[in-house]
Amino acid sequence: MLIDSRCPEVSQLRKIRSLSLFNDEELNSLAATLMIGSAGPGEKIISIGDVGSYDLYLLSGSAIELGRGGSKMKVRGEVDGFLRPLASTGPALSDLVATSEVDYLMIDRDHLSHFSQLLEPDSSGIEVEAIEQSDEANELTILLCQEIMNGRIRVPAMTDIALKIQKLFVDDRVEAKALGDLIQTDPSLAARLLRTANSPFYRGEASVDSLPQAIVRMGMEAVRKQVLMYAASELLRETSSEMKQQMQKLWRDSRRVAAFSRILAQRTSGFDAEAAQMAGLLSNLGEVAIRQYVQDHGDLLHNEVSLDEIIVNLRPQINAMLMLKWNLGDELIIVAEESHDWFRNHRDEADLCDLVLIARYYSYLGSALMKGLPLLSKLPAFEKLKAMNFNPGESMVFLKDSQAEVEAVEDMLGTV
Repeated sequence: MLIDSRCPEVSQLRKIRSLSLFNDEELNSLAATLMIGSAGPGEKIISIGDVGSYDLYLLSGSAIELGRGGSKMKVRGEVDGFLRPLASTGPALSDLVATSEVDYLMIDRDHLSHFSQLLEPDSSGIEVEAIEQSDEANELTILLCQEIMNGRIRVPAMTDIALKIQKLFVDDRVEAKALGDLIQTDPSLAARLLRTANSPFYRGEASVDSLPQAIVRMGMEAVRKQVLMYAASELLRETSSEMKQQMQKLWRDSRRVAAFSRILAQRTSGFDAEAAQMAGLLSNLGEVAIRQYVQDHGDLLHNEVSLDEIIVNLRPQINAMLMLKWNLGDELIIVAEESHDWFRNHRDEADLCDLVLIARYYSYLGSALMKGLPLLSKLPAFEKLKAMNFNPGESMVFLKDSQAEVEAVEDMLGTV
């Protein structure tokens, strides 16, 4: 495997969907910061456990993915006129082996975000730097990746009450009375649903003071989603005292993404506000499993900065594992895996993941995380959600105008 001195052509970068909003001049500048790699037949391009926040594109030649247990799958570099990203969700879960002479391009997502920032008129003189993971974080990321592949990492289970309610819906046997009777067995959940039914988002002419009234007002599907969000809050509440502060911060961050997801859904046709809120809230919760693992193996990690790096690398896989274990469906699995990838561009029309991604972007504005954000105008998800009639210059105005609604959603979701 060799990284040579050739830079990609603009015509090659134009085939990458995530770069669709960059013009030729910008792509030319980006190309000058990238190098093409090459490999011969039988050489590994990627090995199981390789870590890094990057997308890899096969420019020419052929390759196969070799998974655990000897499974083989031929990969295609180009699909429907676009280059297909390979190994694009954190630590590699299979080997990628060249079967002919190949050229490939690896684009680091942090590098792409920094490059996007340089397109700001007042950002001349800023250096683009790739962010590298520390050796300690790299070693532990590989270890956790192996634990994931061997099925040894402990993914949090859904609470018993939420599991029983999910089963009612899955079995198509759900009736308002049966649902109400089951919810009544958990006073904390019942109180939460009553508070939600009387929140500004559901409140009618008079307040409701009984669970059957709350279920009628909210609707069965909204109740189901509220139960899942309750299960998420309980997941964070039942952690050890050593993790309490981190779990409270995770909940606050998740609530904020959920709030913006709901607000953006209300302003955009084709999205359900309740589903968007739930997707936003659940999209970070795989972090619990990572923190729990590190706590259970306290001798493995010695600084919080390295843990943050590990979380960034492993979050897609762990988030998806949580959604899968909770039987929440493909759409939420995609949100869990991909809603942190700013330049995601998988479809021509906006989907729920695009909406949560932009909600996450807005949730970072005004915080320390704002410094690392790419240009909003270069995000494919933002372009697809243009029905909101926003432009990048209005972001802070939107933040100010939606603050009361954000606080109302956060209040409805409560604390842990």
